[in-house]
Amino acid sequence: MKNRRRGYCLNSQEIRERISNGLLITPKDDLESRIQPASFDPILGEEIFILEAETGSLFRPNLNETVYRTLLQLPQRRRQKRSLDEFEIKRGFTYLVPLEDRVKINGGESIKSSPKSSVGRIFLNTRLITDYNKCIDEISPSYKEGEELMCWLLLQPLAFNAVLHPCISLSQLRFFDGLDAELNSLETVRELEKNKIVYSRREDGELIPKKSILTEEIKVHLDLSGKNTNGIVALRARHNPEAIDLSKIGEYKAEDFFEPVISEEGRVKIENGEYYLIASREVIKIPEHLSVELRRSSHIGLRGDLHFAGFIDPGFEGYLVFEVKSSEVGDITLEEDSIPVSNLDLFRNKKPDKVYGKDMGSHYQKQVGPRTAKYFKKFDFALAAREYEKLNRAVLTQDTKVMLGHRINQEGFEPTNQSDLEALMKDVQNSFFHFRYECESDEEVLQIVPYVLIFDRKKRIFSYMRAENIEDYGDTRLFGKHSIGVGGHIIRDDAPDYVINCIERELGEEVKIAGRKSKPNLVGTLVALDAPVDRVHFGLVYTLHCDEVRQKEASIKHGRMLKITEIMNDPAYTEKYETWSRILIPYLDFLAKVR
Repeated sequence: MKNRRRGYCLNSQEIRERISNGLLITPKDDLESRIQPASFDPILGEEIFILEAETGSLFRPNLNETVYRTLLQLPQRRRQKRSLDEFEIKRGFTYLVPLEDRVKINGGESIKSSPKSSVGRIFLNTRLITDYNKCIDEISPSYKEGEELMCWLLLQPLAFNAVLHPCISLSQLRFFDGLDAELNSLETVRELEKNKIVYSRREDGELIPKKSILTEEIKVHLDLSGKNTNGIVALRARHNPEAIDLSKIGEYKAEDFFEPVISEEGRVKIENGEYYLIASREVIKIPEHLSVELRRSSHIGLRGDLHFAGFIDPGFEGYLVFEVKSSEVGDITLEEDSIPVSNLDLFRNKKPDKVYGKDMGSHYQKQVGPRTAKYFKKFDFALAAREYEKLNRAVLTQDTKVMLGHRINQEGFEPTNQSDLEALMKDVQNSFFHFRYECESDEEVLQIVPYVLIFDRKKRIFSYMRAENIEDYGDTRLFGKHSIGVGGHIIRDDAPDYVINCIERELGEEVKIAGRKSKPNLVGTLVALDAPVDRVHFGLVYTLHCDEVRQKEASIKHGRMLKITEIMNDPAYTEKYETWSRILIPYLDFLAKVR
């Protein structure tokens, strides 16, 4: 019997050779940027088809047919065609996009497809469909050998909407020569004896080899300690309807699309149907002669999708990021660190002439923690950890239309007539609670915030500035700003008289009032539209008169009583003071007289 040589995954040099030999037919523009160490990035064409739900979920070509011919046999209403130029794909819909690249495949070869890392991290389900091939994400010569095949991507946005453009890449192709490119269990053991792949990081940052847990493959675990990300163990996808333009890098604020998850007494709740980014406990270093695939699902720790993009190029180093969606019967609680979650399959390849890393513009080399996709600015774990307690608590909110119905103008300060107070406060008392993370961008509801101006008997007003040290005060929106108002969100513990109890709590936390003081007096309402964060808050403006007031909370750098004219005559007050204070300053003479 003839000796059969071992199979392997093609490297960058061999992918170029495949292009030269006409086995990979592709546009030549910007070609080198699409050739990766052990994979190739195909690009989108110029049109897109919207498929009806029952058609799209399992669409594939009929036997001995091209994808396009099968598509044409659908009624037109079930395959609406659009131009791909800045086309928005939306959650709940299925789309089919032709690729510009075509392939030929010979006997003894195979091709696999997987989403690119960035696409997986926004939970965009991306599946390859090819002429004549009944398999999804795999191309086999058993269906059609030696013939030029057109490739398509089936797209299903699961967590976020996205904007597509022609010529961007969402997936990667891997080419295999031979049928046993994957290392078997014995070969994996021998490989680990020569090259360490799994590491742990010491507190000083040094990587040390770690004994691999190995049955048939290398097992990897979830890191639920949050030790590398200020105690934040996961990022949960928010229900943000804003579309992510996949042609833009570093454009979006990660905090607008993901909210942090912190363990409670060592336990982490994973909600059924929600999407999470969670890091591995292990640091993985891939030798140049290997590539790796992370299994998409496994029964060993958590049932459900564990990633949407699991291919790892030669030369990668860093923690892995799992894109998790549980399909357990209900919500589950992970109660300990180091949950085994999936397996690593190793594939052999020859040493490529380029390896994954910064030299070739790789975005995730040496990544730490649940790193978001390249479309986002880096998630600020330190700031999120400091603000977590505030943003993860329920605050009093009310229907935006209801609250604005008590005003004549859409924005600014508006004095309140005594005759309207009873109706206003009734709607405040009949409000409902939302967690701040759920309503920080929800303009359909307004977060109600009492805001107290403190005057003394000489009609001076207490003015203060937030601490310059960000460790003392976590809210960057007020960082370094002057203010003339003390206030905050209303929480459940403020019941039953929500507003007054909130005011007493906030005053007690931030200032110390000595001598006589009046009862807080509601003098008006305030709405600002300057920034998105302003548009989700509704201010109840109160005045309070006292003998003496001093700063108390660590978040206040300094505070003192100022004459109203001293503030009004400062030409820079519009830049110095935060939004609500800036709006109220022109009314201070009037407000100081209101009792």
